[in-house]
Amino acid sequence: MVKIVLLVLLAEAVTVIGQILFKKSANSLERYSLRSNGARIRFLSEIFARPSLWLGFFAIVIGLVIWLIALAQGDLSLVFPIGSLQYIMILFLAHIFLGEKIDKMKFIGTFLVVFGIVLITTTH
Repeated sequence: MVKIVLLVLLAEAVTVIGQILFKKSANSLERYSLRSNGARIRFLSEIFARPSLWLGFFAIVIGLVIWLIALAQGDLSLVFPIGSLQYIMILFLAHIFLGEKIDKMKFIGTFLVVFGIVLITTTH
């Protein structure tokens, strides 16, 4: 079981890095109305020119491959709840790398997710 938990943690960590890179890419874009075809084309050409977007795609693909390996070796009823640790990782990494605030409700919600994960993993 330890091997499966480590695989899921690795998959989620890599996926979270991809999401952080996506957000960094999105934050650096101009605001587009996207109402015209020209605006949509400019938006797509600008976003696909961002290296952080491509690194994010790569990270998410790697995370998916690791996730599939974990699924092949463990029960979905165990692997999926452990994957919820992604919410916790996102909360803290968004705070560190994007300057997002962690308020009381986010902290309580994250604690409840952790509590649920502990309950589920200790019954296996």
